[in-house]
Amino acid sequence: MTSFACVFPGQGSQKVGMGKDLFDAYADVRDLFHQAQGILGLDLAKICFEGPDEELVKTSHAQPAIFLISIALFNQLKKGGFTPKVVAGHSLGEITAYVAAESLSVEQGLFLIQERGAAMAAAYPSEDSGMAAVLGSTRERIQDVLDSAPLVPYTVVIANDNCPNQIVISGEKEGVSVASALLKEQGAKLISLNVSGAFHSPLMLNATQRLQKSFHNLQFAKAKIPIVLNRTARIETEPQALHENVSLQVSSPVQWTETIRLLDTLVDVIVEVGPGKVLSGLIRKTLAEKEQQNVSDLASLEGFGKE
Repeated sequence: MTSFACVFPGQGSQKVGMGKDLFDAYADVRDLFHQAQGILGLDLAKICFEGPDEELVKTSHAQPAIFLISIALFNQLKKGGFTPKVVAGHSLGEITAYVAAESLSVEQGLFLIQERGAAMAAAYPSEDSGMAAVLGSTRERIQDVLDSAPLVPYTVVIANDNCPNQIVISGEKEGVSVASALLKEQGAKLISLNVSGAFHSPLMLNATQRLQKSFHNLQFAKAKIPIVLNRTARIETEPQALHENVSLQVSSPVQWTETIRLLDTLVDVIVEVGPGKVLSGLIRKTLAEKEQQNVSDLASLEGFGKE
């Protein structure tokens, strides 16, 4: 029997119009959006379906929107009898994985995303923060640059190990600029990311501490589906470890390459569930021969398993 993993996308997968076909087709998807509006006080349906893009890309809008659509798609797959062997999610998507695995409820997931976004925004001044994607280098070469003398005065780290040819660095804006210049001298391509913080770096430690207090009384259940965590690239199901992880995750690197390599040993097919195809592209660059599928809208949902 074919075994599956589900992976859920993070911020950056949003697109105006996403989820409209699902909203029109399924009453329970409409209920999900109405539930979110009651909890967050946001008309996410309007923001998702009509935009404008500058509204949708705001962290406080994009993150719950991506989460809702990912969960809506997963719930429809589940209703059709689909059960993955293991789940994982990229950054924000890890919260979706928690809800898919029934460690958290949808309501708890929305609360967590709202609090997480606020804590990360307040952790360090956005004007002093930077993130950049490094293409055409290796993790080892990038780390050597970050450990070199010109970077000693700055806090800059590898934040996302997305795939063998795409590493994201994060930290103090000036330090990211210095590191980018040195990496360009080595032949790497650098893309500055339009983000509001130095995410998944030690500059988010204040966010971790704030979330540890905010989430102190949040109840986590044992995961019914094993979750591969970003921070460790290892499987976890236990409530206490999952509870601790959600706070630590924001200031820790996303070990996505190792996560995908682990999933490769566990399942036959990796399915990206959520808007866009960002993770599908990263998986292809890590495991060129791995069978994978994408469920991102009504058409791909209805076509799933019928190839």
